Amino acid sequence: MSEGWAFVYGARFASKKAHYIQEDHRSLCGRYIWLGPVEQGNDNSPDNCKECIKRLKKLRPKNE
Repeated sequence: MSEGWAFVYGARFASKKAHYIQEDHRSLCGRYIWLGPVEQGNDNSPDNCKECIKRLKKLRPKNE
């Protein structure tokens, strides 16, 4: 599975929040590109990016 949550980091930065990474390797909030591993589930963690949560809710059907 190539979609899920990840703490994005690089040589000069590290995100303080987990971001939802899509299959195209971009975060839903549009701030990051990530090629590393992602975690499925845990959608309601307080460590998740608020913008990613908001956009993910719009993408998923209500009955999920």
